[in-house]
Amino acid sequence: MKFWKSTEWQRVRKIRGLPLLLIGIALIPSLYAVIFLSSLWDAYGNVNKLPVAIVNQDRAAKINGKTQHLGNNLTKNLVDGKQLKIIKTTKSQAASGLKSGKYYMTITIPSDFTENSGTLLSSSPVQPEIKIAHNTGQGFIAEKMTTSAAEKLQTKVSQSLQKVYSQTLITAATASKDGFNTGSEGASQLSSGISQLQDGTKQLQTGTTALQSGSAQLVTGLSQYTSGVSSANSGSAQLVAGAQQLATQLQKVSDEINAKQQAKASDLAKLDAGLTELTQQLEKLRSTDAPTFDLTAINNDSKDLTSNLTKSVNDATGAGKSLKAVVEAHPELLKDSNIIAALKSMDDLQANLQNTVYSATSLKKDSDKLQNAILTQINTLKSSLNDLSIQGSGAVEQAQQAIKTLNASLTEVSNGIATQAVPGAQQLAQGASQLNTGLSQLNANSGTLNQGASQLNSGTTQLLEGENQAIVALGQANTGAQTLSQKLADGAVKLSSIHNQKSNVTALSKPVKKDNSDLSKVANNGTGMAPYMMSVGLFVGMVAFSAIFDFMTVGKKPKNGFLWWADKQTVNAPVWIAQALLMTALLFIVDGMQTQKPVMTFVVALVASFAFNQFVILFNVAFGKLGSGIMLILMVLQLSASAGTYPIELSNGFFNAIHPWMPMTYSVHALRETISIGGSVALDLTVLLSLGIVSMILTWGVYQMKLKHNQLSFPQSSAAE
Repeated sequence: MKFWKSTEWQRVRKIRGLPLLLIGIALIPSLYAVIFLSSLWDAYGNVNKLPVAIVNQDRAAKINGKTQHLGNNLTKNLVDGKQLKIIKTTKSQAASGLKSGKYYMTITIPSDFTENSGTLLSSSPVQPEIKIAHNTGQGFIAEKMTTSAAEKLQTKVSQSLQKVYSQTLITAATASKDGFNTGSEGASQLSSGISQLQDGTKQLQTGTTALQSGSAQLVTGLSQYTSGVSSANSGSAQLVAGAQQLATQLQKVSDEINAKQQAKASDLAKLDAGLTELTQQLEKLRSTDAPTFDLTAINNDSKDLTSNLTKSVNDATGAGKSLKAVVEAHPELLKDSNIIAALKSMDDLQANLQNTVYSATSLKKDSDKLQNAILTQINTLKSSLNDLSIQGSGAVEQAQQAIKTLNASLTEVSNGIATQAVPGAQQLAQGASQLNTGLSQLNANSGTLNQGASQLNSGTTQLLEGENQAIVALGQANTGAQTLSQKLADGAVKLSSIHNQKSNVTALSKPVKKDNSDLSKVANNGTGMAPYMMSVGLFVGMVAFSAIFDFMTVGKKPKNGFLWWADKQTVNAPVWIAQALLMTALLFIVDGMQTQKPVMTFVVALVASFAFNQFVILFNVAFGKLGSGIMLILMVLQLSASAGTYPIELSNGFFNAIHPWMPMTYSVHALRETISIGGSVALDLTVLLSLGIVSMILTWGVYQMKLKHNQLSFPQSSAAE
């Protein structure tokens, strides 16, 4: 059976206008999705076309010594920003325009806006105010858009004012930091000066303490000194007598050294002569030639012996060969035991001679080694004799020089004692006499010296007490100066963390930086609503198709329920396929929709159309007009429960509960994935295909049951046809 020549198509062609009506039904999803979405495809992108009136009543005023006109600046920024269609107007025109719907919002800047802005750092701050008015009745969505713009406006104005006052605060903080630094430096200099004065006082105290200690020691020492002078006076007389005795003993030592030198003069001469003779003998030994050995004869004899032995070996070898040749020529001679013994003796002789040659060769090698060893020992002995002669001569010379030096030193010592030590001892005796006279005079004046030392000790004690009091006072003053310097420095350090760069002012007026990220991008409002409207269009198209097309009437009685269903599919399948393809293609062509996965968008649309078609047909075949009514109710429920416009979490508990059971829930999610997100649609397609296949199988069963009970309609009995 050819597809376009089926019984169902023959029945459709007989009904006037039905083929055109089927074409119109195929376009129903496109009318819903394409036309509706095109009307608001980029609604949020055209917010700058919303008319908003602005009324600037502000007057100029001084802020931080500078004349400002914040109202004019704000008005200019809003007009130039073009976030909304800002229109400058009067107060009365703005009020009438808002009431009539000419303006969706009015912005009024009061006359004291700049003046109040300048009081935020004063003792009585007054917050500046911007008056914003809406007329929600003219458009709820427009009111939401303008309200969002108004909030951004308020934030922008607040940031502008914060920037002005942040600059003022930072400038003041910088000036305070400089003052603190200057004060800290002055306090540090004061502390340094006090520390230097304190150090000087401590040094003076140290000197005074040392002076006091020294004066006390002076008193004690003078007492000891005066008593010692008395003792020294008596000891000086003994020193005079001892010096005389020392001079006498030194003269005796000098005479004894001279006598001993003269007694040993002959012995030293003999020792010198013996050392000279030892030097001569060593020189004679060094000049004597070392013995030599003539090894030429030994070498010649060794060569002759080796040559003769080699010749003997050759002769014996020749004789042995001759004898063997004779024996080989006369084999019968081998029977003679004498001949056999002669051959064996000849072989033994050759072997012995050969061994003798080897021994002679080894003997020559050993002889060469012995010769080399003897020559080496002779050369070593000659070198040792030479070194001994040289070293012996040097030792003798050193001994002779040492004897001469010792003799000269003894002579010098004797002369020194006689010419220097003895006269010195005599001068010591004279000096001791003079010391004895001076000590007597010093002992007479020691009382006056002791009295002056006692007065000096008393004065240094009083000076030390005054210095202690000065050190305590200077320590307290230094502590105060250091505390002042530290506190001023701490304040300067804390203020130094505040910088007055332009970036600091910007950061202070807008301390938090927002970093937005989005896993997916939606180009505009139409793209965002496309999944929902495509699903609504497909479901509405199926409901309209089931209401118009008769799924019960047949041209002829089918053999079974499957053939009944299959015959209807020849008309049904082209319709739901055309609905999905036309709607998706027109969205791309007419509305310019851009998707993450274009091919999968067509696939999802086809699967959703198939599932909705089979599901709606099931209820239409099973319940007739009641089934169509149920599908209308289901469509209304899906509009709210499929989360097509608002997140399902914003709906009440009932719609949250039925959300997972709505077919459009899965078509909306799958289309969002293919259009905007680019994720997986496996689960959604599985649910939709399962819904379509189960509905299709159940429809077979319904057809089979109706066929069994003969519940068929034919064109002849159908009033509709």
